[in-house]
Order: sequence, then structure tokens, then C-alpha cells
Amino acid sequence: MRLHRRWILIAALAFGGLQAAACGDGQALRAPTPEALAEPAPDSFAVRFETSAGDFTVRFRRAWSPLGVDRVHYLARHGFFEGGRFFRNNPRVVQFGFSGEPALDSVWRALPIRDEPVRGSNVRGAVSFARGGPHTRDFQLFINRIDNLQYDTCCNGGFPPVGEVVEGMATIDRLMAVYGELEAGAQGRIFTEGNAYLRERYPALDSILTVEVVR
Repeated sequence: MRLHRRWILIAALAFGGLQAAACGDGQALRAPTPEALAEPAPDSFAVRFETSAGDFTVRFRRAWSPLGVDRVHYLARHGFFEGGRFFRNNPRVVQFGFSGEPALDSVWRALPIRDEPVRGSNVRGAVSFARGGPHTRDFQLFINRIDNLQYDTCCNGGFPPVGEVVEGMATIDRLMAVYGELEAGAQGRIFTEGNAYLRERYPALDSILTVEVVR
């Protein structure tokens, strides 16, 4: 009986620890503090993405875009990208970043990243934040499938790379591309309806299963 109670206690403590971790990540994502957001990322770190099409790894480099890389580091280590879909896939880029939860995406849409100069280049494998005007980077990222050097200077400031795929470009190349560009207004519906909209309208899209930050 005493041994049985001991195992119950161990299980309860383990479950409590998992709950605390989950609550901690939930708090970090849904109510981030200015102090936490201001914490700088390491100068260089890798993020391993496990997806429904295979794995790939991105090396992020803070020297290329300090504010952008700080944001990636924060979101990745708290699991923001897990469950998201690769919702845009054309011969030039693969785009992802919506969490699939409208309430969560709304938090981060309200915390845009200030613009920074382009220090890297949008060559094949480079990863950059999408942007739709001054100071509009938030959580959407794209991976260049070809050399898109025009992205370095176009669009009133260009797209500063934040990292590069160092393993798994073959995974990027085989992501589901049957839909190509989604219907007009699709990104607005992803933002307001999340993965429910994508499951109904674009069920074959590949998704991110797990994200692991490694030094």
C-alpha cells in the first residue's frame, strides 16, 4: 500500500510538472511580458522542425536581424509554430507561421517587429519574415525555394533574412504544393478562423508537428 501511494505521488508530481510547463508556455504566448520579449536570443542557434513531409533544420543568425531573430527564438521555444500549416507554396517560396489558433495569432499580430536593414540575402534556403508594409513583421515566415534576390531591395525596405535551412531542403521541396496560391482573402480567413478553415478548404496541406530549439 505504501509503495502504491508512492507511485501515485510520483505520477501526480510529474503530471503537475507537465501542467506547470504547459501553463508556463501558455502564459508566455498569450500574455508575453515586455521583459521577456526584450531578452536577446543567442548569437546563433538552430531550430529543428518535424513536419508531415519530413524534417528540416534552420540556423538562425542574430547578426542578420537581431529583432527578428529574437522573436523567432521566443516563439519557437514556447511552441508557437507547432500545429501550423505550410499554407502557401509556389515555385518561389514556402510560407508558414500562423499558429492555427486565431486568439493566439491576434496576440502576436498586435506585437509587430520594427523594420531592420537587409544584411543577408534571399537566396535558396534563406528564411525571412513576410511583411506587408513598414513595421509589419509578426509571426509569418517564408523559405526561399529559389534565389529571390529581388526580395533584398523590393517592397519599400526588402525582406531581411533571419536564418537559413542547413538540413532538409529536400523536405521543403516536397511540401504539398497542389494548391499553390490560395484563394483571395485566404490569409484573412486563416487569421480569423485558424486551422478549422484550412482543414475544410485545404485538407492536404502539410503541417508542423514539433519544433525543437537546439544550440
